[in-house]
Amino acid sequence: MASDELAKKLQSRLATTQETEPRPEPEHSPVRPKPQEADGACGDSSSELSAILTRRQDINEGNAAPRLTRVFNPYTEFKEFSRKQIKDMEMMFKR
Repeated sequence: MASDELAKKLQSRLATTQETEPRPEPEHSPVRPKPQEADGACGDSSSELSAILTRRQDINEGNAAPRLTRVFNPYTEFKEFSRKQIKDMEMMFKR
């Protein structure tokens, strides 16, 4: 049950960070945007992966600036869990 809740929260946060990410304008960018294809059979995960890979390629070519890294603090991110529960989950996943 907790893993389902975590997955939903992480998906929503991933979606919001991708929406707010600034994109270079096509007229100033030497990289041409690829036409969007319908992902009927592939689903949402392949489009997410292709967006991530495209972003990585742009960063490697110098066409896009890398995002600033954020420090992840699980105690402030998941207020619905106690510190003891979070520590138990961390120990469970570290094994």
